[in-house]
Amino acid sequence: MKEAIATLSAKFVNMHFVNEKYHKDHSQLMHRHDDVLELLYIMHGDGQYIVNGKVYPIQPGNLIICNAGVMHGEAPYLKHCAESYCLVLKDLSLPELPPNTLSKPSDPPVYYFSEDRSAVEHIILALDEQRTQSPEFSSVCNLLANALLNLVYVKIVSRKKTGTLIQKNNEEFIQNILQFLDEHYQESISLQELGKEFHISPSHLSHIFKTEIGLPPMKYLMNRKIGESQNLLMNTSLPISEISDSLGFNDNGHFSRTFKKYIGVTPSKYRQYFRSSK
Repeated sequence: MKEAIATLSAKFVNMHFVNEKYHKDHSQLMHRHDDVLELLYIMHGDGQYIVNGKVYPIQPGNLIICNAGVMHGEAPYLKHCAESYCLVLKDLSLPELPPNTLSKPSDPPVYYFSEDRSAVEHIILALDEQRTQSPEFSSVCNLLANALLNLVYVKIVSRKKTGTLIQKNNEEFIQNILQFLDEHYQESISLQELGKEFHISPSHLSHIFKTEIGLPPMKYLMNRKIGESQNLLMNTSLPISEISDSLGFNDNGHFSRTFKKYIGVTPSKYRQYFRSSK
């Protein structure tokens, strides 16, 4: 018999909707809230988001937990073009955690909803519609907000207790893959080669990796390549062609197109921006 998961209760404060164009034109820089909890859900688009000093790739279906007192936001020139909904809650209390804190600092802040994604998005869209109604709908908003809060909490507890998401052997397996990708990101690695390296079918490896990390291994690898190229463009005078070769791109054109796809500008314009700002 499965142990029942406690039901949480918090007070709905607000919900903010930001479309992809606004995200693209206006970065939400690093900030924190000391008296509220924020649940940021990515409906469309993708990008990168920073929580507590770490950069996380995000995509549709990701929900980011921003606990009270934790720094979070977007960094300048990190690609972030997403349609998102931000649920703001207060008066949440869990044993052994500070007020308005849903998870421990050691817990991952980004969760991926797949099979349960439809339920999450229906609640979010209903809540977004109800919040614009007259004040008597505030109790409905509170119920919807707590429904979403508890779906997220079930996700957190399930990741800790049950199975494939963060079971010790799976966690070690994912960490080994991450270490391998971080050590070999300069090479041209295919999903088939990665599966061969870890003695597992490429499709199963991709599924496990995406479930835990929130994006497929090849996309993680490309994020790693582009992230390193940003560092080299900002902090060295290496020719762009040399940077391209060092990161395993087939040719400069491929590198330039991929960089612009992820960052929004070409490598040369990116370098120019940082040189002119010094």
